[in-house]
Amino acid sequence: MTNIISKFECLPNELLLDILTYCRPRDLFISLFNLNQRLNTLIYIQTLNIDLGNALPKYLLDVYYKSVLYNAREQIHTLRLSDTYGRMNRFITNDQQLEIDGETRKAILDRVKCLILWDPLMTSLHQILNYVHNIEYFHVTSIGRARHTPNYSDKLLKILFEMKLLKRLYLALHDSIIFDTDIGTSTSLTHLTLNGCYMQHLAPLLRRLPNIRFLNIMCYNRPNVTSINQDDFDYTLYADLADCVPYLTHLTLHVTHTPFFEIEILLRQLPKLIKLSFSSLLIEDYSNGSNWERVITTYLPQLKKFSLFINETHIPLRTQIDLNKIIQTFSSFFWQQWPVVIEYYSESLLKRHLMLYTLPSQKDSIRTYLYGLEIYSSQELFNNSKLNFPNEFNKSYYKKVYELHFTLHPNSSSNIILPNRVYTSLKSLSFSSELTDSDSYNTDTILTDLQKICSTSVLTNIKRIYLYDQIYPINFLSKILNLLPNVQSLRVSASLLHISIVLTRITSLTIDMASILSYNSTDILRQMSTYLPNIRYLYFELKNTENIYVLLIYCLRKLVHLLDIHIAFHEQNARIDSQLFISWFDEYKLLNGLNNKVQVEFGDENNRLHISL
Repeated sequence: MTNIISKFECLPNELLLDILTYCRPRDLFISLFNLNQRLNTLIYIQTLNIDLGNALPKYLLDVYYKSVLYNAREQIHTLRLSDTYGRMNRFITNDQQLEIDGETRKAILDRVKCLILWDPLMTSLHQILNYVHNIEYFHVTSIGRARHTPNYSDKLLKILFEMKLLKRLYLALHDSIIFDTDIGTSTSLTHLTLNGCYMQHLAPLLRRLPNIRFLNIMCYNRPNVTSINQDDFDYTLYADLADCVPYLTHLTLHVTHTPFFEIEILLRQLPKLIKLSFSSLLIEDYSNGSNWERVITTYLPQLKKFSLFINETHIPLRTQIDLNKIIQTFSSFFWQQWPVVIEYYSESLLKRHLMLYTLPSQKDSIRTYLYGLEIYSSQELFNNSKLNFPNEFNKSYYKKVYELHFTLHPNSSSNIILPNRVYTSLKSLSFSSELTDSDSYNTDTILTDLQKICSTSVLTNIKRIYLYDQIYPINFLSKILNLLPNVQSLRVSASLLHISIVLTRITSLTIDMASILSYNSTDILRQMSTYLPNIRYLYFELKNTENIYVLLIYCLRKLVHLLDIHIAFHEQNARIDSQLFISWFDEYKLLNGLNNKVQVEFGDENNRLHISL
């Protein structure tokens, strides 16, 4: 007779190991660790990903320091840190208030293979690099700190290129990387993402990456560089570059103010490319399909995938636009494999926007216009020519797009709306408004037209709505929320928050209270407690520290499901007196029965704070 397993510990090791992979690190070491030697052995086999970033409530951060990190110190594979509220800085410095000693923290850094940093301070970023000797993947994202640290990336590449085990590098910095000629060669890097370097540094950078396979890079140039005469160009910049990057097969390149002939010179040196994604802010030569066809067929014999995205939002007066002529350059049989779409908006000669892209779209977020677009497609030319075009491919044209961002202009050039397209992954809708009068559009008309663009099933899947700027058609917010039944996250200016129905699905709310338009703070708070009862994550963007205590008292008392409050002040000199605030907050917790899990953190020189409940 087969024995019936009735206890967790009676399961075979294979099943237990599989179950443990689904457990969070804190569950492993708080709930299961030290129950018996067998479980301890199985737990120690696990490779752990530890996230100490802002998404982790402060009391759970303390739990990790107290009960997890020391026991898991030899098995942490991935570590995520953030400096938005100073967590990374405290982790790397000799902070005696932490529950885990500094030597153990350094030992953890020495072992991690993957390190992900969000908005790090310059000092803590360079300091942490002294202790990570075994990382294979390094990821840095900086949103705003570089504004205050112009030499943010000074010597950064030099340090990273000296790391012998580093294979993947992701640098998304606010400013361009500072390239020095004393940067050595990195023989280990195979994947590099870099969101800022000067175009003249691209070739020298590539010469120091002999084993690079995947490169995703954004290159800047001065606006007047396109006036350089081709005859005066220094061709030695790219000479023999092919011998320096023999394994480069995947290239994603975004450039600004770079003439087409320079890109052609570069691509001549990359004959082994299998995939090329190119984007630019310039129309001119980049919007000529014949140029691209010539370069690809002549110099890129192994290319299997090609993506082109041209997005010029401020077209100079001197630039003449002939949409028929442009689309005709993409009408040859060559472009059947990569059909092209042109979206062109013209309100006047001073406000013209052209977007040209190949299908399927490689962008996850697309900015467009609800009205007034002229749309041309090479697919129509193929169909008119009776070429064999794979219509079943249409459903995957926009499968990567998760967000559509619409701009509302006061004077639309026509009432023609976007065509109906299949967005299988769409999760967000965002709007920008340049309206000066709320009567410029009729809300019902906009929503009706939106339903023509997106099917009911697509609109049902929308989880996030973001409204930027202050002036929208009357009742726009309340009516669009009625149309989208499953919205969970909302961002809105305080002057627009006018809702009158209960919205139980919304759990995340961002309110921009730094608006230049007037609003009633009391009414904002009343709407939140009455019509948004399930808010868990609340974000306030304020001009200054005025009324912050009133806002907090109301939210803490009325929003019973609240887990996180984030507050940021926009005025440059707006600061919170941290000692005064903590004294008030401790007294408030005592009087209102809040436990010690409710804690506060400060960041960015006390012009932002985070309360985790």
